[in-house]
Amino acid sequence: MQSLFLLAAIGLIVWFWLQSLRARELAIRTANDLCKHQGLQLLDATVSLNSLRPRRNAQGRMALLRTYQFEYSTDGTERQMGFVLLLGLHVESAGLAAEM
Repeated sequence: MQSLFLLAAIGLIVWFWLQSLRARELAIRTANDLCKHQGLQLLDATVSLNSLRPRRNAQGRMALLRTYQFEYSTDGTERQMGFVLLLGLHVESAGLAAEM
């Protein structure tokens, strides 16, 4: 019984890790597309996870709401913040925030 529980726990950890990687890749792609569409430069070509919390999706199922932040620039020198909100593996919203 302990080995079954341990196997289930390991499976859950692996699933969470893989979902987190997929979510991060989606957030990077979304931030990159947003910056390209606005004629901006995505700095460091990456996003950072700001918050993670449970929330119900449109079907009423529990999913993880992830908030990612990224930095962009209009001229390569001034850094400004943007964000991407993911519910599960779906983009809820993305936008450009005020200057830092």
